[in-house]
Amino acid sequence: TLRTLALAGATLYAGGDFTQIGGAARNRLAALDTTSAAATTWNPDANGAVHALLLAGTTLYAGGAFTTMEGVARSRLAALDTTASSAITDPAWDPGAGGTVETLALAAGVLYAGGDFRAVNGVTRRNLAALDLATGTPTAWDPDANGAVRALILNAAGTTLYAGGDFTAVASQARNRLAGVNTVTGAATGWNPGADGAVHALALANGGGSLYIGGTFTTV
Repeated sequence: TLRTLALAGATLYAGGDFTQIGGAARNRLAALDTTSAAATTWNPDANGAVHALLLAGTTLYAGGAFTTMEGVARSRLAALDTTASSAITDPAWDPGAGGTVETLALAAGVLYAGGDFRAVNGVTRRNLAALDLATGTPTAWDPDANGAVRALILNAAGTTLYAGGDFTAVASQARNRLAGVNTVTGAATGWNPGADGAVHALALANGGGSLYIGGTFTTV
């Protein structure tokens, strides 16, 4: 199964549950030439499913259910060098999530991670966390979603993080599967559409004036 994609010029990064892609053995994470569709030599070799990819310059951040990358212990979060044959970017960057990471977002030196976990780097964080990009340590930001977070997207200003998933409360406020979260305080904004089923995908359009959502809901 292919779960996530990230594009950088003529290279398409693919993550999922697969063990072969582009004519080569590749465990759950691969780089593909967009012209030939062939796998490149880049091969991080994840030992579990990759659910989320996010590119920042030459670093590819990955989230998922894996516990090793290139044989190095990496619990569900990893930073990978897209330019080197050895993919681990920084041996010290190892946040270690206590459960599956489903989605990632990035703004102002902060990496937001959503999923189905209870801790990151040994710090209690329920399903949603903010990590210092330089160190991988969780910040004080803690919205505490009471169910899995499956999709994240930031507004253009980086002041609001929109989240979708299975939750019914965020920051102690009732929020059915959709929420806006202040990126400074971690408080839920007044935005409260309320979906009757899980939200798995989010996209912003019209200069950020419209949020498109997809999932298993039937009413919003």
